Amino acid sequence: SSSSENEEQKVMGKDTDRTKTSPDQHMAPGVSSSRENNYGDVYGDSTPQSSSNSEDVGDLTEKECPNESEQDSLDLRVPAEAHCPPSSNVCQNEDADSPLKSFVGRIGVSLMLRYYKTHQWCKGSRVVELMSVSKVGYTTLKGLFGNEDGASRCCLVTVATELFLMSGSVEGALKTLRENSWFLSSSMWPCEPTDLESRTRVLIRLSEKTSHRDTMEVLCNLPGINDPDYLIDISRYGPLFNSHLHVCVEKRILPVASDTVDFMLCKNLPVEHSLLRTLVHKLGTQNLWLRARGIFKRSLSSGYHPEVSAPPGTMALTVPCQLGEVELALSLEMFITVNAAAILPLPEDTTLSLSITLKRTQSSESEYISAGSRVLSAARIPQPKLMVHYTSVNSSQEQVFRLEVSSACRWLHHNHLWASEMWTH
Repeated sequence: SSSSENEEQKVMGKDTDRTKTSPDQHMAPGVSSSRENNYGDVYGDSTPQSSSNSEDVGDLTEKECPNESEQDSLDLRVPAEAHCPPSSNVCQNEDADSPLKSFVGRIGVSLMLRYYKTHQWCKGSRVVELMSVSKVGYTTLKGLFGNEDGASRCCLVTVATELFLMSGSVEGALKTLRENSWFLSSSMWPCEPTDLESRTRVLIRLSEKTSHRDTMEVLCNLPGINDPDYLIDISRYGPLFNSHLHVCVEKRILPVASDTVDFMLCKNLPVEHSLLRTLVHKLGTQNLWLRARGIFKRSLSSGYHPEVSAPPGTMALTVPCQLGEVELALSLEMFITVNAAAILPLPEDTTLSLSITLKRTQSSESEYISAGSRVLSAARIPQPKLMVHYTSVNSSQEQVFRLEVSSACRWLHHNHLWASEMWTH
């Protein structure tokens, strides 16, 4: 009928309209229109970009790494954030030893080594950051290509650290080292001497850019310090530690300086004598007596003050004339404490006395005389104060002083408990 023919014409007319408004429907499968394939419409860039380079997924933008844009002619100009969330989500729910994570990790290792070789620091650090966020244990994996199998675990940690360091991320470098527990070598993951040299070089550069506390942590993890099996002469690190100590003492960062000296003495690293004496003096003047006593005691046992002598039971103390007031005060504390067993039973009206001899060194006569004044001043530092008097000069032309037993007993009554713990153990 005529009515049915009219309805068919209307339907055909509507299909024709849809065909006119959607020309892309007639394009081959997998081919999109030029409007959809233009990155300028999506990211606000008027220049069309290619998306064929899958190797650079996750790269930083040219703005973030301006010096790297010319090194990779196939570099995508797509923000890294456009790819990172999907890449992170891929491994988020996977087990640590899953094949997917291992494959992603091997890709990451290959990219990381490639960017390191071509000095594309920002891109490399972005790859490491992405693997770290995704909990991919990349340091125990090999790259996808045979020529990358020679990279040890120590090497991979060092490379990842240097990528962050060279891209300007000191915190990223520290985080990488800490996450890997400053790994160097093990029976399962051995390393080569060249790996240790590379780690040393990177850590020294890192120590120059970190805070004072972090610098100490970096120096304390130099190869050979915590594991003597590497047969590395750690005495060569002495100048590095002394330089760090000098800065801390000069800037009055005394807790870090004290910890640095403690570590150096523990590892038998040589400490500059002048820095050691200055540190003890500043600790005392800042009322950090616990640290001052600890440093002075350990330096004595390490042979830094061989002229200081106070054998228990002899009632005699010998000190060199170059000691400062704080060091002399600590010597008096030690002297009284080690002789406490002989001092405490004595009656208050005893005529016995404790002898102090100021030993001469190669200093001038004026310096030696001023040292005698420091002995008298040092006696007023402990609480309660000690009574010290100049008595005479011995046969070696050395000044001799007398410490009153009554003042020593009074000091012991107030301080014997902690002093015994400090000076006799």
